[in-house]
Amino acid sequence: CGKSTLMRSIANGQLEGFPSPDELRTVYVEHDIQGVDTEISVLQFVFQDSKCKNIPENEIIDVLESVGFSKDIEVSKGASQHMKITSLSGGWKMKLALARAMLAKADILLLDEPTNHLDVNNVEWVKNYLNSLDNVTSILVSHDSTFMDNVCTHIIHFENKKLKTYIGNLNEFVKK
Repeated sequence: CGKSTLMRSIANGQLEGFPSPDELRTVYVEHDIQGVDTEISVLQFVFQDSKCKNIPENEIIDVLESVGFSKDIEVSKGASQHMKITSLSGGWKMKLALARAMLAKADILLLDEPTNHLDVNNVEWVKNYLNSLDNVTSILVSHDSTFMDNVCTHIIHFENKKLKTYIGNLNEFVKK
């Protein structure tokens, strides 16, 4: 019904009446990395992001390492900051997109299917990360009802191009 299109419009500053990106920093995290040169490394991918251009290299390396990207050039399992994006699984691509969003220090984090391709431990990590944010609003689209019950405080129902907000998690929304 246009959820991803709405989130992209917010991120691109194209939604009439929504504060501009100069006033409110929004970062859109898709379930897959699209439209990039996939032959670049994980580290280069983050460096090329305009929202991360003024972040010190050591901070970028540390955040990537904190979500599991090894500093080592070769790894026997997992992923390295030096690997090409083409060699990453869907789960690692999602973790890369999330790491890049963390570095961008968003006011509003727009997450489109953030748990896609993630294993149970990484879904738990995303849940804990989102719940730890006290000065960031997260707007997410997800089909993972357990995840939504654990991270949502409000549900926005999008129907017939209208938005209606309900207080509570998904379980509370279903009851109403």
